[in-house]
Amino acid sequence: MTEIYSTPAVPGAHTPLYAGSLLSVRGLEKVYGSKESLTHALAGISFDVEQGEFVAIMGPSGSGKTTLLNCISTIDTASSGHIYVAGRDITTLSKRALTKFRRDDLGFIFQDSNLLDTLTGFENISLALTIKGTPATQIPPRVNAIASQLGVSDVLSKYPYQMSGGQKQRIAAARAMISDPQLVLADEPTGALDSRSATIMLEMLEMMNTQMGATIMMVTHDAFAASYTSRVIFIKDGTLFNELRRGDDSHDAFFNRIMEVVAFLGGEAGHVS
Repeated sequence: MTEIYSTPAVPGAHTPLYAGSLLSVRGLEKVYGSKESLTHALAGISFDVEQGEFVAIMGPSGSGKTTLLNCISTIDTASSGHIYVAGRDITTLSKRALTKFRRDDLGFIFQDSNLLDTLTGFENISLALTIKGTPATQIPPRVNAIASQLGVSDVLSKYPYQMSGGQKQRIAAARAMISDPQLVLADEPTGALDSRSATIMLEMLEMMNTQMGATIMMVTHDAFAASYTSRVIFIKDGTLFNELRRGDDSHDAFFNRIMEVVAFLGGEAGHVS
C-alpha cells in the first residue's frame, strides 16, 4: 500500500533552499475575495523541484493546482510567500524583469497548444528565437534540430489547421524548448488529445526530460499522464497533501500507486490507455 499522509514532510516557508533546487516555493499564499468572504486558493504551500526533475502536480478540482501554476508562470501574483527559480526570487521582480524572465527562462506547453494560426510550424517554433533577438542565420538550424528531436520535421511547413492535435502539441513543445529555458511548465498537455496522441506526447515529454535535460513541472488530473513523471506532488485545499516518487517503478506500478492516493482524496483521474 502507498503511504498516505496529510502533514507534508517538506521544508517550511523559512527553510533554506535545497542545494540544487531549480524551483523553490516557500509559504505561497493566494487569497481571493474581500474581508467578509476570503478564499484561500493557496494556503502556505512549500516544495522544491530539483534541476532535471519531471514533476506532476495533481489534486481535486479546486485544490489550487492551476493557481499554483499561474503564480509560478507569473500569469498571476501571489498574495504572500516566495517563488525562487535558480535562486532568484521572482515574486520581487519588476515588470520589465518579469518580461525578460518569461522570455528567457520559462517554456510553456498549454492544453490547446496556443499556436498562431497564421504561422507555419516552423514559424511558430522560430518566433521564440525571433523575440529573443537571435541572429536570423542561427534560427533555421536550431528549429530543424529541435523538430528532428521531437519528431515534427514533416509538419514544419504546415499551418496548425493542417495538423493533428498531437502534432500541434509537439510543435508547441518544440517552441517551448527552442530557447533552452530553465523550467518548462505544462498545463494539462494531453487533456485535448486522443489516447494514442496522448501517449506519444507523454513519451516525448519523458524524452525531453531524460535525454534533453529539461526540468518539467506538469499540472494534470490524469494519473496515467502523471505515471510518466519522476515525482507526483498532490495538493488539497491549497496545501501539500502527499507526494510520491517513482523510483524504479514501471509506468503501470507507479500508476497504481498514484491511483491509491487519488482514491483516498476522493477525486477523479482519467486513464488513457
